[in-house]
Amino acid sequence: MTEAVTTRRRGRPSSSGASSEPGTGGGEVQSLDRAIALLEVLAAADGVTLSEVARRAELPTSTVHRLLTTLERRGLVGHDAETGYWLVGLGLFRIGSAYLRNRRLPEIGRAMIRELSLSVNETVNISMIDGPELVCVAQVESHAAVRAFFRIGARLPIHASGGGKAILAAMSPEARRDWLGEDQLARYTDHTHVSRRALNADLAVIAERGHSIDDEEHTLGMRCVAAAVFDEWKEPIGAVSISAPVVRMPPERITELGQRVIEVARRLTTRYSGL
Repeated sequence: MTEAVTTRRRGRPSSSGASSEPGTGGGEVQSLDRAIALLEVLAAADGVTLSEVARRAELPTSTVHRLLTTLERRGLVGHDAETGYWLVGLGLFRIGSAYLRNRRLPEIGRAMIRELSLSVNETVNISMIDGPELVCVAQVESHAAVRAFFRIGARLPIHASGGGKAILAAMSPEARRDWLGEDQLARYTDHTHVSRRALNADLAVIAERGHSIDDEEHTLGMRCVAAAVFDEWKEPIGAVSISAPVVRMPPERITELGQRVIEVARRLTTRYSGL
């Protein structure tokens, strides 16, 4: 009597369990939800066995295999026959890259800066740099009678603005030199850094602290705290800032507002780039 031997590829269940899923009561929406859960499991690792995917997703192995093979046919996941590992596929990258083409920092951050502005009752901006200038691309104004105001599209010098300095502090020294241009920087008030040496000393402190401070460096009577927002390459692409008159941003409040702006910038970075 000859014993039949069944050969199967590693990382796949035996055929006897591949088509049944006891207790399944959902429809297409449930299957979609489960498929997304599997993609999240694969995205969090650099290759996972079928049994490990099932364990992490808390689903039957047969169900997981059926969903993964469907995703594999679409190119959204891949399977390494030698190791048995399942991985995120190139098709998923192509779909995800559509977000990179269409994302807009102002739109992504608008709800966040509105929430921040309401909680601190001060003007909050999202800014990006363009050449030697900082451009305001989104803003929520304070309702206070005396408040900071820079219209959308307004430009400020990057070396004399909270958002500009936050971005500069997060840059590499080489990139910073390219953005700053001349050694002698324009003066706007007696508080403005007009030499690279003075500015670089301030930027080193900002990098350590996590947020910048514009202490009347562009406009007398106004202060600003800001933190950088990063892209998926960990390059600074913008900044979130809180601006207020000096009387409402004394030194003891700067620390509190600095921590608030760091947290919002971190959340916006996650929404923008996934970091």
